[in-house]
Amino acid sequence: MAENITVISGESLDPLDAVTGERAQMLVFSATWCGPCKAMAPAVEDIARAYADSVAVAKIDIEASPALAQQFEVRGVPTLIVRRGGQQVARHVGGQSRTRLAMMLDEAVEGGASA
Repeated sequence: MAENITVISGESLDPLDAVTGERAQMLVFSATWCGPCKAMAPAVEDIARAYADSVAVAKIDIEASPALAQQFEVRGVPTLIVRRGGQQVARHVGGQSRTRLAMMLDEAVEGGASA
């Protein structure tokens, strides 16, 4: 796991909020048995490094954190949610390429995305 990714294994985003500061957050909901989640992991790690100054990335296993998955209405994995100022600004369900992840984050960081 990349050093720029916070692993959430409880029912709270407090560990992520503690390191976020003014940065946007990208929540990556996944599961250990999910093939697309595993395939997307290198892209998420690369994005976490590339966007470390502007985006805090968190990996959340839906089986280890079912209340968070329910709170964010996760129905399938992988689910990616970008938050800014505590509000969801982008959401995508399904595997994404590094390019699509970057586009999603660029829009969110610039403030042009909407949920």
